[in-house]
Amino acid sequence: MTESAGDVIEEQDSDYDGAWKEALVEQLPDFVREYFPSMFEAIDWTQPVEWLDKEISQVVSLIGHRNRVVDLLAKLLLRSGDEQWILLHLEIQTSSEEGFEFRLACYNGSLLGLHQRRVVTLAVLADLRENWLPHEDSFELGGFSSRLRFPVCKLIHRLRNDWQDNKSLPVQLARAQIAALQTAGNPDGRYHAKWKLVKELYEAGYTAETLRKVLRLIDWIVRLRRDFDLRFEMELTEFEKEQKMPYVTSWERIAEERGEARGEARGETRGILRVLLRVLAASCGTLPDDVQTQIRTLSADTLDELTEAAAQLHSLDQLHAWLDQHAATAE
Repeated sequence: MTESAGDVIEEQDSDYDGAWKEALVEQLPDFVREYFPSMFEAIDWTQPVEWLDKEISQVVSLIGHRNRVVDLLAKLLLRSGDEQWILLHLEIQTSSEEGFEFRLACYNGSLLGLHQRRVVTLAVLADLRENWLPHEDSFELGGFSSRLRFPVCKLIHRLRNDWQDNKSLPVQLARAQIAALQTAGNPDGRYHAKWKLVKELYEAGYTAETLRKVLRLIDWIVRLRRDFDLRFEMELTEFEKEQKMPYVTSWERIAEERGEARGEARGETRGILRVLLRVLAASCGTLPDDVQTQIRTLSADTLDELTEAAAQLHSLDQLHAWLDQHAATAE
């Protein structure tokens, strides 16, 4: 069957949100160090990070959530000993957005109003718009004034100026994101961009474990069309014979995608799963790999039931309980 244009786009579509959220949750100190060094110095990183998934979900449901956005809310301790909430907002949209600063002000103000907590807002701009640098929402009238200024990390600017020789995981992820956006709709260009990223990773001196972690995230962001993906894997296998460091992420994902298509139109099922996993991650927190696998193997009817129930699930415990209760109906 000849692929339609929609099929080509679907094959190359990337789950930016999921990759970024997983990376930020697992490696928050590293990301804050690279993206917001002044904030990094203020935080006591010897103390654990507490993720406030329920609190951010409440605000997102009130204000609304746009595509290509990751919002995470963390409770940390400062070096002074004070408790601080930090809202980390990652903006990946490529189209301009009116009122971006106002939206972040609404997030910040809503968290203050709902939970009586001062919140620090940080914004990572992972878009391609050179001159788009929103950093402040302000309003003045008749002697009244309000102002919210927030630190911004613009990835394309930092990559060009500060990070040219930086091989850290946060910077490698930034490179992957920008490469993915720059090659959207260009399967051949994306293939070559991914090859460049991966070869540079092998030369960066990572341990095997760290290399696999970074490769997995890049594979998630810089997703190739199926024919290019297979070509990439074959050539990478040859490359690895010299490097002796196995790369298995793409093959694992391909196997999962085959499982998703059991009895359904493959594209439709992948679309439903992608949206559902994103919704569940926003309301329940980061989904472990075994939970994602369990969801991917649900029958079509059970998947529909989970889609309807997703709005009532607000924690991983609730999601586990639902999956256990409906395990008998999974294929």
